Amino acid sequence: MPTTVAPPRPGETTADPGDRGRLVVADRVVVRVAAAAAATVPGSVRTRDADAARTGADRSVGARVGARVGTAVDSVLNRSYPVAECTRAGNRVRVGVQVAAQWPTPAADLAARVRTEVVDQLSRLAGVVVDSCDVTVADYVRSRPRGGRVS
Repeated sequence: MPTTVAPPRPGETTADPGDRGRLVVADRVVVRVAAAAAATVPGSVRTRDADAARTGADRSVGARVGARVGTAVDSVLNRSYPVAECTRAGNRVRVGVQVAAQWPTPAADLAARVRTEVVDQLSRLAGVVVDSCDVTVADYVRSRPRGGRVS
């Protein structure tokens, strides 16, 4: 069904859509968009999905206990990745992002891809100008074993 727009009434002016009001994007939205964008980059891992993978193929009791203790410490210290923060001045932002990487993803390559994705998504979805985007690969996670148990 085609959309029709009624012509303006006599004496009524149509305002340019950009002059009708303004859109304010909260800082927490910028932070969430940045973190979500970082999570979509191949090689970046959400730690909640990766906690069980910290030990990789190592199934020893010590490794399992160590992984649980590490997960508990990360939980207490609020270390889950990706994490983002921003400093804002009007329409301009500086963003810091910390990610966990899938082993053996090169840190420099991952950081560059995360930076590109975060800047692109923030400018596209939040309409902000990103002055800087610092990316830190804060943790590495081994990949989970693919097959079942081998006897």
